[in-house]
Amino acid sequence: MNNLVNEKDIIETQNNVEFEKELDDIENIESEGTEIEIEIPKVKFKDKIAEFKIVKGLRGKVWPIMLPFMVVMGFLVVLPLLGIVIFAIVEATGNSIKFKIDFTNFIKLLTSGSILYVMFLSLLYAFIASLICVACAYPIALVMAQLKNKMLAKNVWVLVTLPIWISMILKILGLRSLFLLISPSVLGTPIAVVIGMVYMFLPFAISPIYNAIENQDPNYYLAALDLKASKSRAFWQTTFRQSLPGVFAGFTLVLVQAATSLLIVRYMGDGKINLITTIIENYFFRGTDFTFGATIAIVLALLLFAIMGVMKLISNKFEVKGASKKWKNSSNQVTS
Repeated sequence: MNNLVNEKDIIETQNNVEFEKELDDIENIESEGTEIEIEIPKVKFKDKIAEFKIVKGLRGKVWPIMLPFMVVMGFLVVLPLLGIVIFAIVEATGNSIKFKIDFTNFIKLLTSGSILYVMFLSLLYAFIASLICVACAYPIALVMAQLKNKMLAKNVWVLVTLPIWISMILKILGLRSLFLLISPSVLGTPIAVVIGMVYMFLPFAISPIYNAIENQDPNYYLAALDLKASKSRAFWQTTFRQSLPGVFAGFTLVLVQAATSLLIVRYMGDGKINLITTIIENYFFRGTDFTFGATIAIVLALLLFAIMGVMKLISNKFEVKGASKKWKNSSNQVTS
């Protein structure tokens, strides 16, 4: 009897162990199932959008991103310029439908010595103002680029670019008021006009020069010092040379804006100095021959585009793009 009882106890214990193992297996399977469900990656919304055929077709193309910019530039720049060109070369024939192309205004402009002289004078004023702006902007940009404290550099950058966001007419009226308090006799002179151009457009010269100095490779300067060059010679041959594209960019920005500025001539010239923008305004709004005013504007724009192209060609000579060709003789230049 005792043997039978023991066998029953053994069988019951074995059954209990097997039952517990089955429960453990079921729990493990359930836990593994939950882990598998947790590890299933979730499909993000942007991934769903990327699966569309239209999105796949646009992937890697730039024009969809540039489309809003091109539309805005088309309405604000291309269409007004196209309208000025049409006014300059298209003339009505007496019929409201028929027009003819006429270049009489261009011939009239080229044979008008007084207007050509005023255009040359306007470019000369703008050229002088651009040189002064670059000469004043370079030390400021150099100090900004060499600041160790980034917070201080950002604050200085804000102070430098802040005048750009102020209304131009407010700035020129404030400068005119200052001249009226200090020396009213200076108003209406070339000095006042040039000072007004420098005052208005100096921030536009600082920005590209600062970017050129900030983004250049300092290893050239250190290499020049290792080649036993003095600090001044290393600066002129490396830092200054690499920053010349920014200098030319700032010079061009100031030149274009100074040559086409009307408010500076009106308020700082005090009616005694008339530049090309004043003549264009007179033909457009105070006279009847607005087609001739459009012709002057086109010729001025072509001259400025030509100057910009020349500046770009000169700037390309000094750009460093990793090619050893432009710097193959740099060590000889520094140590010579």
